[in-house]
Amino acid sequence: MARREPAWRVTAREIESSLEEERGTGERPVSYLLSPFGARMNRAIVAGTLTPAEPVGREDPPTFWRARLSDPTGAIAITAGGFQPKAMAQLRVAREPRPAIVVGKVHLYRGRDGVAYLSLRAESVRSVAEHDERAILADIVRQSLDRLDLVERLEKEPNVADQVLTREGVPSAWIRAARESLRRYPTVDRAAFRRELASAVRRVAGESGPVAPPEGSPSRVTITRAPPPAPPAPPPSAAEREEEAVFLSLLDEIAEVSIDGYADLKEVMSRLEAQGVVAGRAETVLNRLEEGGVVEEPIVGKLRRA
Repeated sequence: MARREPAWRVTAREIESSLEEERGTGERPVSYLLSPFGARMNRAIVAGTLTPAEPVGREDPPTFWRARLSDPTGAIAITAGGFQPKAMAQLRVAREPRPAIVVGKVHLYRGRDGVAYLSLRAESVRSVAEHDERAILADIVRQSLDRLDLVERLEKEPNVADQVLTREGVPSAWIRAARESLRRYPTVDRAAFRRELASAVRRVAGESGPVAPPEGSPSRVTITRAPPPAPPAPPPSAAEREEEAVFLSLLDEIAEVSIDGYADLKEVMSRLEAQGVVAGRAETVLNRLEEGGVVEEPIVGKLRRA
């Protein structure tokens, strides 16, 4: 039985700042999102205010929903589809913003122009009382600061042995993540992120009202947020519908005979090309189906219906 990945306790700001990936290999690869602040995430826990969810795509009834969770450091998109029925139901039920705790898989999507979009694919969404939200946020802040301490120590003492840190009680997963953070993000101003956590500390203390921005310059990490919602796209043409049908038919055919139930992206593209669909058109069809919530890529290079 495969070991379930632990969920890292992180802020929305840390997920937003995580632009580096570590892609797994093998039959059931596990991929990770590496943050500048000492996290190596496959799954994460976040706490904050969750907005009412909105349907995504053209399905009727909708099979893919998206909301946003805000904490004192930022906001992150929360999604759920047909493969997460409980989480999707929990997203749909609310009509007003409410305190919530969300557990899910982190996801980084890069558009064809290289723009990065971060989200959390929910496995569990739980509405909580405000004091419970603050309690989880306190744990998130505590762990974030402890991980920052470790990263900064390794920056000053790069030759300290892992065994020394382990004997001091530092989890081995934290040590690996901290070393990768230093390697992947050598110029990040981590002190600025530490200052930004002050707003979360005030939230934990129960302070209400607007939170003043932290002093000092922001962390030197390029953050690209999703653009404002675009006007509704025109319905697909008959030719586009035919392309989508061919794509989905091939996806289902490949997934049905695969060991893990996923369709290999390269095989789908290769067989589409053999049927006369050029690579550029195939990518366009895939992007359209992903944006419509019909197809998802939960594992890099592996497709399935959402």
